[in-house]
Amino acid sequence: MSGAKIAALVVYAVLAVLAFAQAGTPAGIWSLRILLVLLVAHAIEVLIFFKACQRAGGSLPGHLVNVLLFGVIHMREVKAAQDAA
Repeated sequence: MSGAKIAALVVYAVLAVLAFAQAGTPAGIWSLRILLVLLVAHAIEVLIFFKACQRAGGSLPGHLVNVLLFGVIHMREVKAAQDAA
């Protein structure tokens, strides 16, 4: 797993902890809002990159979950792997 993906997971974890531990406070509310905006943005990316994920080979559900979590970061890695092959 790349450093960018690990960093994204850390950001998600921090936002989730703030959203649940600080529920009802401004920090918790904003953390939840940011997580929801990220979810919507990445869901749109799943739709945009669906065909590219199909062409990438390997596990389609795996690619789609990675796009949902990491978006463009995952697609850059897929493109780099295709260019190297």
